[in-house]
Amino acid sequence: MSNKIKQEMNKIEIPKELSERIKMGVSQAKKEIKKDRKRFNVKGIGIAAAFLVSVGAFTLFNNVIPDSSTGNQDALVVNKDGSVEIPAIQLPEDTSSASMIGLIVYNGKIYTQTGTETDDEASKDIISEKLGTTKGTIDEWSEQEAYDEEFASTVGIVDVYSVKGYDKDFRIMTYEIQDGNINTEFYENLNGVTIDNGKDVFGKLNIEGNISSAQYRTFSDWDNDIDNYQPIADMEILNTFVVELNKAKPIPRGQNSDPISNSRTDEEFRGLSIKLNDGSTVRLTLLKEGNIYYGFMGVYFKMDEDVFSKMWSQIQ
Repeated sequence: MSNKIKQEMNKIEIPKELSERIKMGVSQAKKEIKKDRKRFNVKGIGIAAAFLVSVGAFTLFNNVIPDSSTGNQDALVVNKDGSVEIPAIQLPEDTSSASMIGLIVYNGKIYTQTGTETDDEASKDIISEKLGTTKGTIDEWSEQEAYDEEFASTVGIVDVYSVKGYDKDFRIMTYEIQDGNINTEFYENLNGVTIDNGKDVFGKLNIEGNISSAQYRTFSDWDNDIDNYQPIADMEILNTFVVELNKAKPIPRGQNSDPISNSRTDEEFRGLSIKLNDGSTVRLTLLKEGNIYYGFMGVYFKMDEDVFSKMWSQIQ
């Protein structure tokens, strides 16, 4: 990767986890990917090729954090009722510096990698109907037409399934066995949708009434890939927090207006991991001021102050 691209990365605010790793340094990004996405070695494509994110990822997936101040036609739209329209992922006119994140085209929609993962062994119990097999046909030089082909992807060749207990219009999964090891990954469709409230996202994750355990870690531990997790002591407060997630207000993220860009400290940032009874783990980022992030979405969520403050008291 050229120094020019690295310099450009430092100018851009990109969404949560992986993308923020890139802002801090590519080597740190790879370390986090290796830890949290170790199963993403699909048919020899591997992390480096299939989950590479650079300055081009911001360009290519310009709906993820569009800057509405630029008047970009693909910017998020905030409606009078407070709902936010997230446009479908589209290829920009200039892809000369574009690179890719993990995505699969299915049933006319684009599914991208997600803030939820699953235990490889647990995946045996939630794998459902086989939907098809991906084609490794999309790269940074692909034309827009490539995104219209069913099961086109950036992840090589791997079987795709629906997931028990989840709407396939929202979530699908890849599943394969290599050398006796199970490799699986979730993909979710969170573009080309309208978000009225948190229920449109968190409700689909089946968190409420389905929590097995939960833990958190500080920004420093998250940033340095240290598994220094602390358990959530009061499950009643956590359950109330989860219910309130459905009412949380979506707020568009922008290149120049994103709270997480100024909250990378141990005082302001917590990584919350909620393990569900089906073996999946939902990973959220919580900021002290009441902001909540999930995955690579173009919005974050604002929660009722009283409920959030009680949750924050559990993770200080």
